[in-house]
Amino acid sequence: MKSENHFISQIRFVAVFATAVVCLALSQHSIAQTKAWDSASTLSGIVLPQRAKTVQSNPVPSARNIEPAPVWQNQAQPLPRIAESGRAIAPSVRRVASVAAPTTEFEPTPIAISSDGETTTDEIWWQPQVTAPMRGTTNYLNVSVESLIIGALNHSAQIETYRDLPLIREAAIVEADAAFDWTRFFDSRWNDFNDPVGSTLTTGNSSRYNNHEFSASTGSRLKNRNGGEFEIAQQIGHQDTNSTFFVPKNQGTARLKVSYTQPLLNGRGQVYNNSIVVLARVDADAASDELSRQLQSHLLEVTRSYWGLFLERGNLALQQRLLQRTQDTVDLLESRQEIDTYRSQLIRAKAALADHKSEIVRANAAVKNAEARIRALVNDPALGADEQTELVPSDLPSSVLFPAAIGDAMTSALQLRPEILQVTKQIHAACVRINVAQHEILPILNLIAQSYVAGLRGDSDIPDAMLDQFRDGAPSYSVGLQYEIPVGNRAAQARLQRRRLEVRQLESQFRATSETVKLEVEVAVREVHTAHEEMLAKGQSAQATTEELDYIKTRWENLTGQDGDASLVLDNLLRVQERVASAEYELLNAQMTYNLSLMNLKRASGTLLQSESISEQRFVEDGLPRITHEKSAGQ
Repeated sequence: MKSENHFISQIRFVAVFATAVVCLALSQHSIAQTKAWDSASTLSGIVLPQRAKTVQSNPVPSARNIEPAPVWQNQAQPLPRIAESGRAIAPSVRRVASVAAPTTEFEPTPIAISSDGETTTDEIWWQPQVTAPMRGTTNYLNVSVESLIIGALNHSAQIETYRDLPLIREAAIVEADAAFDWTRFFDSRWNDFNDPVGSTLTTGNSSRYNNHEFSASTGSRLKNRNGGEFEIAQQIGHQDTNSTFFVPKNQGTARLKVSYTQPLLNGRGQVYNNSIVVLARVDADAASDELSRQLQSHLLEVTRSYWGLFLERGNLALQQRLLQRTQDTVDLLESRQEIDTYRSQLIRAKAALADHKSEIVRANAAVKNAEARIRALVNDPALGADEQTELVPSDLPSSVLFPAAIGDAMTSALQLRPEILQVTKQIHAACVRINVAQHEILPILNLIAQSYVAGLRGDSDIPDAMLDQFRDGAPSYSVGLQYEIPVGNRAAQARLQRRRLEVRQLESQFRATSETVKLEVEVAVREVHTAHEEMLAKGQSAQATTEELDYIKTRWENLTGQDGDASLVLDNLLRVQERVASAEYELLNAQMTYNLSLMNLKRASGTLLQSESISEQRFVEDGLPRITHEKSAGQ
């Protein structure tokens, strides 16, 4: 009996020892697989930051892309393995189906994008959430890129500021041309003098000279476009003195005077005299180009704000999904506390859950900031005045590759970009100024001609004196030349040199602007293709990371809870959940970058207004001209 019991004890010892050896081997093999997976992921560039951080209020700082501020500086590091204590549960203990993790929100969703730019599914999972109200209220408004552009054209205060610039410059054209209008004038004066005299020839007998005099002049003058100045004036007067030599008393006088001055050198000719009008017109045309440039830049910002809102709402949907996945993990661990879950595992999962809740708060604030940015850019009262009205995007991002060619875009930009047109007009204006400066080097030589008729009557009979202008005597006239030139003429020479230097500077500016425009076009075209390729790669990365999550989740569900291997896999599961959110966010960001690059290409090639079918209208309102813009629907 003793030998039999001893034999049975030996068999049991051998069985227990073999079982322990097998378990140890399986455990080491599982750990090695996990480390190998992490190492391969690191080498292939799959490892992403620990969680998708919330984008700040301005998610689209440049036309290059729509990426947020660099919140990914600290790369994810493997979490330290939590030491477990206590007696290990037998390997035969497994998770039971009755407490399995929920699969509704936990199942991976295909989100890869195929090489032709189309999604492999009808739509990416977060798009229905982004394009639907997310705050649980009925106070929301659907917006699209087109509706925001139309709203900005109709209501933006900044665009209204831009529109007034051409009108202000056009008013200067009329102001310059008005220099050639007729001018009417009227002058009058009353003089009453009482002066001592030192000669009897002044008054005769009186020691003081009393003079009462009134004079008035009215007429018109005109400067013509050849530089000549014409003036016609009727003068009348009344004078009475105490001089015995003043005959007749109470004199009434009249004089009709005509004069004309014509420059023969400096100041002559229509080219010179019309130069100020030409410069005003060039300035007004440049202002119209400036309006086009500013309008395109503003509409690009409106488009950027729309995709920024889409990005923030998409990030909120990603954070909510990550929170739900972590909550499911916590619920599963809590349900198995009495079976195979250590308290350290539950604490680790709850810590991750609390972290994700804080990110939800930040993501909600970022969405509201994006809405506020749209309201500030558009100023449309229909968008609401505060965050009570939820703005819901209705346009989905496009994934189809736009066939952009650098040559075609470059040709269009050199013909249509407002910056190129502005510099061209500035060179034109500078050439006009050179011609003016060359003309002003000439000396002043004016021909002066004047003629008048005069009449005089006593007893203050001014009407008869005016008639006598034509009845008595003959016209008087005078003709002469006026010459003037500064010694050395240094001012005119320096002015001409300055104008020539300005032209040389503008020629350099034209080359610099052309090169800048070429660079922007080249970058914009390349960005379209690069962003599309990046979007495809991010889709594949997100798909692979989602499959990795499915693998880790299945592996974790099939492991025992109260051993080191299960704790390590749990940490890996929580990290992969965050990596999935990060990979999906990068895919979302790449989509926004690609769609924004399409609008930026239109701006870079100078065709944004034409491609969006935006036209300009003018009308008069309250006696003032006004410029408006309209966008054809559906464009």
